[in-house]
Amino acid sequence: MNQEVAKLYLNTANIGTTISQIGIRNSTNTEYTFFVDLRLVLGETMFQKYEAFKVYFGFVNPGTGSTGIDTIFVNGLNLIPASYQDKPAGFNTAVDIYSQTATQNDPINLGGKNANIQEFVMIKPDNAKVELNISFVRDDATIPTLVQGVFFLTFVPFQKDKIYKNPFNYLYQNELANFTLTTQILSAGATNEFGTMNSTFTTFTFTNVNMRRIIGTMWDKYNKFNLVCANVGIGQTATALNGTQRFLFFQIQGLQFINCLSTTTSSSFSQSVAYTPIFRYATVSTADSDSLAVPESLISFRKPESENVDLAFQLFTINGGGTAYNPQMNQFSLTFAVVGIKE
Repeated sequence: MNQEVAKLYLNTANIGTTISQIGIRNSTNTEYTFFVDLRLVLGETMFQKYEAFKVYFGFVNPGTGSTGIDTIFVNGLNLIPASYQDKPAGFNTAVDIYSQTATQNDPINLGGKNANIQEFVMIKPDNAKVELNISFVRDDATIPTLVQGVFFLTFVPFQKDKIYKNPFNYLYQNELANFTLTTQILSAGATNEFGTMNSTFTTFTFTNVNMRRIIGTMWDKYNKFNLVCANVGIGQTATALNGTQRFLFFQIQGLQFINCLSTTTSSSFSQSVAYTPIFRYATVSTADSDSLAVPESLISFRKPESENVDLAFQLFTINGGGTAYNPQMNQFSLTFAVVGIKE
């Protein structure tokens, strides 16, 4: 929790069946290739300092309603221990399964992806520029037709020589600061002294958030921090979200995020924004909340030059490959923790 992490957000809506500068997909949305520079993902400091990383996969590839089980394979990252058929280590590593049912069509496995995080170790590739290939193979040998998905990857430095007598005690001995942002202090479709929000509650900005006051004594101890996205609360809304529309995440801007790389268009990546993990809104006319798991919920950032920052949030859905979403929602509350990064 107190280690610098790196994030890679891949929005498949940004690539098509014709090759572009950042990647290509096939017509059935069962295979994607992204052209990724790991120096940009990991940042120069982490890329030079560490030889291995733990990789956590958060893959969501919505189905079309037909039944079946797909195995998700990853190629291009030097994952170990994994190899077969005389191929290099890490070739087509099976990282997860995706269960697709005709009635539920839930693209997150077994009651929530956060409940069964997949962890692998990556030896840093010799060449920083990799072709990251993600493919879905139906276990009954048929060829499914899927819709575009969203892929979130988290990279954590792997230090094999670190041994703790009790890793659970170590985890909770980290000094941290908690804070909650709630849209209840904002005005729908207007601007007030606390910020601004649109009429659908899907885009909002909290202005002049004093990070020094939130971080407290850690402000002078650390130059880098992890923002921990702990919980998202969702107010009751009359809007019915169906199928993959119910799987949501927020884009966050306003802090100097580091080691965050995301697709933006067919020709470029962005390093200025971050995203929460995916959370679920259960059904219409009910309030809901979702807790988010470490380390997928960690986002690293530098200490702001100014104590006061404007924190902006925009709602996205995995529907359509990860797009900005603007249905009529209700109030949101977002709970975070801030942990200092030891360098």
